[in-house]
Amino acid sequence: MKKKYTPKRNLKDRYDLIRHPKRIRSSDVIKGVFESISYYESPDPSLIAAKGTINEIDCLILGQEKRRKGKDSEATGMLTSKGYGFALEILDEAEKNTIPVISFIDTFGGDTSMKSELGGQSFLISDCISRFCEVKTPTVSYIIGEGGSGGALGLQVTDKSYMLENALYSVIAPESCSRIIFHKRLTAGEEIENTVKDALEVLRPGAEHIKKIGMIDDILPEPKEGAHTNYKFTINTIKKSLTKTLNEWVRPYHKGKKVMSKRTLKKLLKERREKVLNYGRFYDTLGILAKRAIKRSVHNNIKTIDIEREDFYTQILIKAHLEKEGIDETEIFECEKEWEKEKNIFKVAGGCGFVSLKEYIDNFYACPKCGKGEYLCIEEQIAKICDNDSFHETESDLTINKLIGSRRYNYGSYKKVLERMDGKTFSKEGLVTGTAKMNGKNIVLVISDIKFIGGSFGAVFGEKFKRAVDFAVKNNYPLISVCSSGGARMNEGPMALAQMAKMNMSLLDLKREGILYLSVIAGPTTGGAYASYVTQGDVIIGEKGALVEFAGPRVVTGAGFDVDRDIVCTDKLYETKKIQHLVNRKDLKNILSYYVDLFYIIKFPDTRKRTGRIRDFRKN
Repeated sequence: MKKKYTPKRNLKDRYDLIRHPKRIRSSDVIKGVFESISYYESPDPSLIAAKGTINEIDCLILGQEKRRKGKDSEATGMLTSKGYGFALEILDEAEKNTIPVISFIDTFGGDTSMKSELGGQSFLISDCISRFCEVKTPTVSYIIGEGGSGGALGLQVTDKSYMLENALYSVIAPESCSRIIFHKRLTAGEEIENTVKDALEVLRPGAEHIKKIGMIDDILPEPKEGAHTNYKFTINTIKKSLTKTLNEWVRPYHKGKKVMSKRTLKKLLKERREKVLNYGRFYDTLGILAKRAIKRSVHNNIKTIDIEREDFYTQILIKAHLEKEGIDETEIFECEKEWEKEKNIFKVAGGCGFVSLKEYIDNFYACPKCGKGEYLCIEEQIAKICDNDSFHETESDLTINKLIGSRRYNYGSYKKVLERMDGKTFSKEGLVTGTAKMNGKNIVLVISDIKFIGGSFGAVFGEKFKRAVDFAVKNNYPLISVCSSGGARMNEGPMALAQMAKMNMSLLDLKREGILYLSVIAGPTTGGAYASYVTQGDVIIGEKGALVEFAGPRVVTGAGFDVDRDIVCTDKLYETKKIQHLVNRKDLKNILSYYVDLFYIIKFPDTRKRTGRIRDFRKN
């Protein structure tokens, strides 16, 4: 039995070490570990791509690079959409020649600029996660400094993964965490540096925790005072680890060349799949179907205009506007523009003026012109797309209490948050799953609940998603996802981050079986949800005017970037051909049912040659 690892430093001390200006970088490790190195011309200064050998084994290398103080470099430590796109090309080359891929993780997170947003940052991170999940070649990763959220996960889902003992791997940067959960302290004038220690305690990004989840296989020692004090020691440690790992897979060929057998590769792929799908294991198996009463909520906060109560001059103006717009109803709704950074209000559409209240309600409480509207509860989401009285919920009783090792999460303030949610929402978690009928045809439906901790996801959400996919595969039903989510749940730290890989891995099973996956983006959709399962749809449909962004507005502005409201919305995704449809809420069922009918009418192949998105926006 292996001795339990005991960390030598607290999280704040480790944070100070990985932010040390002389911390070892990926470029240092690559130069020290590999021989006969040749570099690709990377389109992103923060991504190193190279070929090299170690112990006579050819490897392809990916490294995330931070700028070192005083060093002439354009690296930012945050890969852009071009960087992730290039990483996909390297993976294709590696698979073609069955060359091991070695990645070095050291990033604050993915680039949150509007340029990367336009480049499809979330789509490409999601694609990298899925590609690493399925690529038919050996993969190894090393977290040498900072593993920042999905930006790190995009290059880290590998057959073997190792982490330096002082490295940190987090669902979100501590500073961004502070801006979200300690914003009152910051508003009161407290310096953000003073909140970092508390943020780290919430996030639990230490190697000892990452290993318990199963995201890494081992923890590698550093020099006593940190990796920056002795590069040679750190490089030799990584080199020894990598040599040992590769030698377990690669054997000498009779012509002197070292190769991997097909049997070994098949075993690796199977083990990789099982490892990722077990990021969060639960005690019970698939639950029974349960009937739930569906009701349509009444929104009482709609700002209506009573024309007769306005002054005479205003009445004339309003009536002239209504006549011009062809609105006959006396009850009208005013669609107002909301975009106030100071108040952290980010709604990406609006300012349409007066709209018929009937049209607003018929469109499921959204402006038929711009799409801005109320957040819908689960009952309304179900009523919007399912046949009447056809929804049966699955896994309604799956909670964090059934997670193996739940005591690591279900305590303190998080436990109180979950207890407060009990009975206030449709289900007991942020994802509702079930079966339903659409125009009489069976579907599997997964809907994130914006009213349950902002639709954020953790271990239960990921497991429910996986089980819904399994159900769809077993019964050959098309899968439909409707997302309104703030992303990974900070309270569960890296366990929540791991669900991005788990959900994408499960979708690969679905696609291999030739089963249709339809993804609907409702507002708001941000963070890890957007950079994982949402963007893996065979067909992606955006509800008009919905906020959709790689990082939430508060995180983006906190990182020093401006947010362009015309970019972070589904309208722009449709305009740039990243999604296939842009619809009003009332028209969503019509679009979905077209593809569901198509799935049942056309005989799909037993297996799919491609598991990626049907149309690649990068090649348009």
